Amino acid sequence: MMWVQIALLPIIVVMINVTNSGVMWRWNLLNWMMVGGYILGLLALPASRGLEKPGLLKWWLRIDFWFSLIPAVIALPLLFYVGRHYIDAEDGDYVLYHTRGLMMAAPHYGLGKKEGLFIRPMSKSVRINDYDNVKIECFKVDAQKGFMYGLERGVSPATWVLPIDSAKYHNHAKEITALIDSLYQLQPLLISQSCGAFVFPDDFVEISYFEKQVTYGGSASYDIEDQGDCIAVKTPDGYLIVPRLKFTQDSIGELSPKVVKAFIKRLENRNSK
Repeated sequence: MMWVQIALLPIIVVMINVTNSGVMWRWNLLNWMMVGGYILGLLALPASRGLEKPGLLKWWLRIDFWFSLIPAVIALPLLFYVGRHYIDAEDGDYVLYHTRGLMMAAPHYGLGKKEGLFIRPMSKSVRINDYDNVKIECFKVDAQKGFMYGLERGVSPATWVLPIDSAKYHNHAKEITALIDSLYQLQPLLISQSCGAFVFPDDFVEISYFEKQVTYGGSASYDIEDQGDCIAVKTPDGYLIVPRLKFTQDSIGELSPKVVKAFIKRLENRNSK
């Protein structure tokens, strides 16, 4: 056991250096190697009892046991809970994964691509509010058209359509715009704990949803809030665009991405006159 543990040490050091290049080991291989090293250090001393050992080896096993036990009390829970990634959905070479934060920190959901023994995180993340109750109904990555989309049907519904290649995304604007509208119709948002994010391929304006609020992020950002009896339009700093600017539900519509975008365009045109 002792020799196996010693042999594991340089392997783990190399694996850690590899992860510093911006990739993750698939199947959490690094975590399991480290867990195995700690377990070997803890078991070597009890397993060697009753066996003839030179004095130096006895001391080595005792030191190894305590040097494994003390860090293991802190490291093992972190390796099992925080220091690993979880695969929530796969589509070909692409995965939707999440990592956990300390204590009650929200998990981070991101897009990654398989590369042999590794997963390379991509610069796209998805907001999902379900903590360990994720139910991904649909996860697709279309590399030819440069985008990813998905549906999550857990306690906190989520929907997203996001670019992964801006040029390809823009070239397929008509199809993707239709997809954005159909996904919203399939899973309406603006309900408790729901969230969504959609990027329009013609101008790359992002419209995000969180519960009963909608944020439109164009050249100027707007917050739209469904207050039940009316719709209030605000800027992100909390000030109304026009003092007490409110609209009736019927004057705007269902607040789908397409409707919100058209409404903001009309509002900007009116304010520019």
